[in-house]
Amino acid sequence: MDLSKLSEVVDAWDRGALLGAQAIALGIENRNAFVTLAGPPPQRWVLTLRDAPPAEDALRLMTVLANGGLPVPLPEPGRDGLTTQHVRDDLAMLIPVVPGAHLTQPDSNALYTLGRTLGEAHRLARDLPGRPHPRNLAWMTNIVETVEGEAGSVLAHALSRQASWALGEALPQGLVHGDLFRDNVLFQDGQVTGLIDFDHTARGPLLFDLAVVALDWVYLAGGGDAELAALANGYEAVRPLEEGEREAWGRALELAGLRFALSRIAAPKKDPAPIIAWLARWADAPPPWPGKG
Repeated sequence: MDLSKLSEVVDAWDRGALLGAQAIALGIENRNAFVTLAGPPPQRWVLTLRDAPPAEDALRLMTVLANGGLPVPLPEPGRDGLTTQHVRDDLAMLIPVVPGAHLTQPDSNALYTLGRTLGEAHRLARDLPGRPHPRNLAWMTNIVETVEGEAGSVLAHALSRQASWALGEALPQGLVHGDLFRDNVLFQDGQVTGLIDFDHTARGPLLFDLAVVALDWVYLAGGGDAELAALANGYEAVRPLEEGEREAWGRALELAGLRFALSRIAAPKKDPAPIIAWLARWADAPPPWPGKG
């Protein structure tokens, strides 16, 4: 991101002169920076430069969750009332900075709290319309066919099971975040203070969204049974699962792992090997639902 041109970009919002800027290393698909604008009053924002406008599904879900009381920071309208601004060759969005930090080693209390937050999000979003998930069987098949060796075999077998399961289309559906990894949630004083980065929002099994959280917040974070149970029980305190969802938990985990392993292969900025290792383990012993139900 060329910080020298940010003054021109932020001029699309009447929030005062640019006082400072710092590039954000996190994020794969967009270019982001913290910017401080003079106001009044002075305020910190996240400025995002994009190649394509955000999907309507993402803005719809963000608005519904924010209006429902969840900590989702909404894009700031520019002086023309639009939340996405065209500046030279970029599309820009300005989003208020929310307090909190990303958790690298979440404990059971954090996972219970996140489970409740996600359960509430799904309660609000279950009836919202949206596009089907773009990482469908065709997308996955094209990438799996490029992977050789043992990893290719693990991925191919997982893909075959997902095809026979139809990616969980018989499960309760809704508009899901789709990417609630640890770097997309902020915590402060034990509370969720920010749900961010809705670019992967799509309609799909609600259970898939929960499985994505389990994949990154527990399995990839080195957690165990206590953390899994806390996540599950927090979620069901707000939205109890149907019996068919509990029975499908292992397949939902596999779907989450398969999609994100393949996304890391397609855009090699993160190592897919840890996820593939879990997929190999789950092939022989799909995990049961970890909650009380």
